[in-house]
Amino acid sequence: MSELPMPSEVRALAVKEMGEAARTQAEIAGEKGAGAVIEPPSVKLILRLFIIPLLIAAAVVGIMLPIAHMAGGPASLDAAMERLKNPGGERTLNLVGPGAKQRYMDAKTLVDHMKAGLDEGQRIRLANQLVELLDRYVRPEEGEVQHFVLLALGRVWQKDPKQAEMKSLGAEQSREKVLETLMKYFDAQDVSARKAAILALAFWQGQEEARRAIPALIRKLGNAQEDVDVRMAAATTLGNIATPDDAEVIEALKLAMNETDPQKAELVWNAASALARLGREEAVPTMMKLLNRDELAKMRVYDREDPKRSDFRPLTDLEQQRFLANAMESAAKLKVPEIQAQLKKIAESDPSMRVRAMAVEVLNGRKASE
Repeated sequence: MSELPMPSEVRALAVKEMGEAARTQAEIAGEKGAGAVIEPPSVKLILRLFIIPLLIAAAVVGIMLPIAHMAGGPASLDAAMERLKNPGGERTLNLVGPGAKQRYMDAKTLVDHMKAGLDEGQRIRLANQLVELLDRYVRPEEGEVQHFVLLALGRVWQKDPKQAEMKSLGAEQSREKVLETLMKYFDAQDVSARKAAILALAFWQGQEEARRAIPALIRKLGNAQEDVDVRMAAATTLGNIATPDDAEVIEALKLAMNETDPQKAELVWNAASALARLGREEAVPTMMKLLNRDELAKMRVYDREDPKRSDFRPLTDLEQQRFLANAMESAAKLKVPEIQAQLKKIAESDPSMRVRAMAVEVLNGRKASE
């Protein structure tokens, strides 16, 4: 089982590790010599939706890890789960307190445990524990803690290609319980909780139970009054759990891709990426733009993250790299000559070594599947 980001986590395409929750500028500067491979795009979509909480969480973990090590090493999973039942995730005057720091550390313990892989019995037990946390102990005002637990809950039943299908009665009942819990949060008052619950199901690619959420996700995607990030999350998840034969999903994504409000441009791009993952050629024109550095340099996004500065701005170089990564992985499903030619061009000439490496990976993956 791949690593759970804090709080990102997605797709089979979600099979790869997802741990580097928030890249620092130092990591970007090191790309000239390191040549590291970019994470799968679905992961990056989640990072985009949760970038501010992730940066905070990463900073807290970076500070607290040495302290935890000196205090006697990482906590056991059971101890971490017990501490997560205690209050202390709130902020005081917008500052993260000691209780919240401990909860982030406990969240990391959960991540490390999940990276090691879970058998059926462990998945059932962990799912029950996380549902109990959400129902009885984690409160909306605790912010990132609730979002992380929701994402972790979805990740529990992510398929692992190294494991056999888990179709026992206990496994099926556990997935139904998890699905019911996540769908309950589709309409949570907190916007980030809605996003996390929806994105949690993006891990369920190939799980038959996930299809029961499709009608609700279509409604979220098509609701013009819903928060844009929630609609983006719905598009991402539909692209993961739907099939090319789901006519209602295709139609909903096409409508979203034709959105004309410039403030919702990212919704258009997410919908196109989802259609591309479903092999729909209607997405080709938009995907060609997302695969072009010159086009990305012209694009403007509406900055919704800073309430004091809500306006249009160009994409940073790091954002361009992320958009390229997202687009390449999604476009790999499109067997269109111009798409393949553009992927080759990126692999040969993009200024970022990371982006070139991912383009090569995508091209090689496509050839292996043909």
